Amino acid sequence: MWQPFSQLRWQDAADIILVAILIYQVFLFLKGTQAIQVLAGMFLLFLVYLAAKRLELFTLEWLLDGIVRSFLLIVIILFQADIRRVLSRMGRKALASADSSEPLILEEISDAVETLASQRIGALIVLERHIGLSNYLEGAVKLDALVTKELLVSLFWPHTPTHDGAVIIQGDRIIAAGCLLPLSGSLDLDPTLGTRHRAAVGLTEHSDALALVVSETYGQVSMARGGKLIRNLSRLQMRQTLKDIMEPAEGKRGTWFERLARLLGAQ
Repeated sequence: MWQPFSQLRWQDAADIILVAILIYQVFLFLKGTQAIQVLAGMFLLFLVYLAAKRLELFTLEWLLDGIVRSFLLIVIILFQADIRRVLSRMGRKALASADSSEPLILEEISDAVETLASQRIGALIVLERHIGLSNYLEGAVKLDALVTKELLVSLFWPHTPTHDGAVIIQGDRIIAAGCLLPLSGSLDLDPTLGTRHRAAVGLTEHSDALALVVSETYGQVSMARGGKLIRNLSRLQMRQTLKDIMEPAEGKRGTWFERLARLLGAQ
């Protein structure tokens, strides 16, 4: 029974694990997007090609042969923007150092939230952590821009196309605006809460993201984390909570395995 495994080298085991991680990450990246539909269509063509080859349908096989041979090139052309964004993200994580600009980014976010709250401009800002949020980029405005107070305020300015959606921040970059998030169905929430607050709670029920909400009615700042909503935060409370959650303490960056998992986006 165990005879096939007796010839297994450690390199083979490592090879299998790395391929499994790669396939899993590709699936997570494509899940819930139009890309998965495109790949499903290409896979169907591949099955038709195999059937045509087996049934000796030479004309159909000849037509599909070029597509099958160029499969990798077609994937690169169709998803070049997404591939570039993922590689850029991995590169930023790999090169990030202990003196990264994250504290400065948190200051920009805090200043933007305070400005929006003072003018009673509704806003929903999501900070991605270990679990990727690519599922919620479909139909959003893709940006990939550096986080600044001015840009955040302008994205939520009344009557702009992105005013009613959420902004998703990944590291020090705003990757998308006008994002639609799932609403929480929790019965524990205050029934007077609006769509933004329910969307913030709904997202954090399914991910480890952090969501900041500015009430358009009262100008109050709330924070959602782990499916829970903390309301009416003061300026000091918001800044301190952001720092406690988003800034890892020195010497607590995790083991090499945890760092690798974060780099690959597995956590």
